[in-house]
Amino acid sequence: MPYLTGLDLPFSFYAVSAFVLGLIFGSFLNVVIYRVPRGESIVFPGSRCGACGAPIRAFDNIPLLSYAMLGGRCRSCRARISFSYPAVELCAGLVFVAIVLKTGPSWEAPLEFAFACVMISLALIDARHRLLPNVIIYPAFLFALIGATARAAPGGQSSPALDVSILFPGSQSEFTPWRAAFFGGTLFAIAAPGFWLLDKIDPILFGKYFHEEEDAEHSAIYSGETQGRPAIRAAMILGVIAAIAWAAIAFTLSPRYQPNFEDAYDGLLRASAGALISGGLLWLIRALYFFIRGFEGMGLGDIKMMSVVGAFLGFGGALGVLLLGSIIGVITGLALIYYGGRKGRGGRGFKTPLPFGACLGVASLIVMILSPFNFAKP
Repeated sequence: MPYLTGLDLPFSFYAVSAFVLGLIFGSFLNVVIYRVPRGESIVFPGSRCGACGAPIRAFDNIPLLSYAMLGGRCRSCRARISFSYPAVELCAGLVFVAIVLKTGPSWEAPLEFAFACVMISLALIDARHRLLPNVIIYPAFLFALIGATARAAPGGQSSPALDVSILFPGSQSEFTPWRAAFFGGTLFAIAAPGFWLLDKIDPILFGKYFHEEEDAEHSAIYSGETQGRPAIRAAMILGVIAAIAWAAIAFTLSPRYQPNFEDAYDGLLRASAGALISGGLLWLIRALYFFIRGFEGMGLGDIKMMSVVGAFLGFGGALGVLLLGSIIGVITGLALIYYGGRKGRGGRGFKTPLPFGACLGVASLIVMILSPFNFAKP
């Protein structure tokens, strides 16, 4: 584990710092969870009361404390503030502490912090809106590839090897800078366009299976009007920038730091393989469900989310997430069926929509925190 050196501080300091940092990020995640599904900017305007629109002053926006001091009500109109806001802040704080307990004061912790924030936001957005926005998933996939590459460079404990040469022929031949630059750069460059292509071909393949009541929703999703087209284009541009940067590093630094660079390159290949296999497996399950049952049983966002998980945690971690997520999904589904079927609620039985992305998000956090090693390493 790559611990930071030169710091002689008690571990309690890192735990408290992680908790406070988690509270701050949790407060920001509340903004993301509320605004992104509505197509609103997460920067402007500033935080406002959802009931009266009054701006929230800085001293009323302190994570956890402000909610307690205000008694869970807006200072201006006294409207009740949803308990979900402090709950998200507390959840993020506890997850950050759990990550530090696992990684220690290492540079790997911020990577897992970022991944946790992505999973928390996607899980709660899916739970509320049955939506996994591209505006989050596209850049998250690129981050997962970069993060897995960075984590692999220093070496360390690892999961069982995965022969990625089956998926990327010639990529693991005798190491040369030009081969690493070409294959690695290509993987970074096609990351976001690959998702974009998947979005485009999905309605062509499966559009006839969508229910009439879902047509408007799917039309909006596939057209990109609710998914943040500028963010998607930005992710594609960042992918090209990452590809150029990777190629430049391959030609300039790899001769001097070849062992570490080979590890990083191998990590990138395995992250890409993990994304392709885990996302592809879920896509096949989704396609079979379409053809057998004649209607949609899983959203395309779940496949892309699973690719993000596979890229960051590797195929071994993604498999654990898929299994645990399915168990959580069964329990959640039965609870929703029971709740929806109660007298006067007009439940839909086994056709009750299940936010599977939320189940995958919870499972990914559990697997990441409890895993004794880095799944993305060979």
